Amino acid sequence: MRGRTVATGAVASLAGAAAWRARDVPFSPVTGGGHIGAEFVARRGLAAEDPALVGEMDDMAEFARPDFDPERVAGDVRRFYERTTEYEMLLRARWHRPFRKGARLAAPVTTRIRQLNLPGPSDEDWHRLGSEFVALDPDADPRDGARAWIRTDESGAAVFVALYASHECDGERFVNIAAPLPGGNLSTVLRIGHLGAGDATGVELTTRAPGDPGLYWVTPPAGFALPADQRFRVWPTDGTVSAPAEVDDPTGGDAVALATHEMWLCGAQFLTVEYAVVPA
Repeated sequence: MRGRTVATGAVASLAGAAAWRARDVPFSPVTGGGHIGAEFVARRGLAAEDPALVGEMDDMAEFARPDFDPERVAGDVRRFYERTTEYEMLLRARWHRPFRKGARLAAPVTTRIRQLNLPGPSDEDWHRLGSEFVALDPDADPRDGARAWIRTDESGAAVFVALYASHECDGERFVNIAAPLPGGNLSTVLRIGHLGAGDATGVELTTRAPGDPGLYWVTPPAGFALPADQRFRVWPTDGTVSAPAEVDDPTGGDAVALATHEMWLCGAQFLTVEYAVVPA
């Protein structure tokens, strides 16, 4: 009985710490149901009156701070963030051991709900993504600049339906993303920084930073920090910043940027998604 009491106390303590970390983060109130899909925003009536947008963010200058100067970011990389729909994206997913079995088990679920619907471990081919942005009604999602980025595969099925926004804390602006899921949303807060040195850099967005950055499970209004991390890195292909040798360009030189999205659970890397960015 004593052992059970100690274990219960430890779990409660961890849950309390996870909730404490999330206490001041402005999360999206949007949650998902049993099906997300490319029509999620329309089905839920979340769109603003003037819904058309062209980029993940309106102006990277909003994220400027003493150690991050958007004017130093390579032109194609910055334009990709600000005018995303002017580019096409190719995607390849690589699941790392020992998480490949879990990915296989999860694949039927993500396929059914049409969310976080990445290729499974047996599929390491490149796939083309379509992109659409829709501004969100502030009454539905009051975060700064909230918009849906709906990414679909070659068949038109949703791969990612993510609600992008930003927020400011202690004079610094962070990227704030929510992926609706059944019963809540998976939220990510990322800090943006330079990738490389010099006058034309790539960018890195990471949860591994002090303060608000992190991965959270959100059942509004409460959020809980998860023992997980992720990092996005984007390199221009003009030679100003060299991507690692293992980052492939499947376009034969047409890509203007290459990117990786890496995820860790309890410190172990379980997923790497590679992207190639090509002018549309």
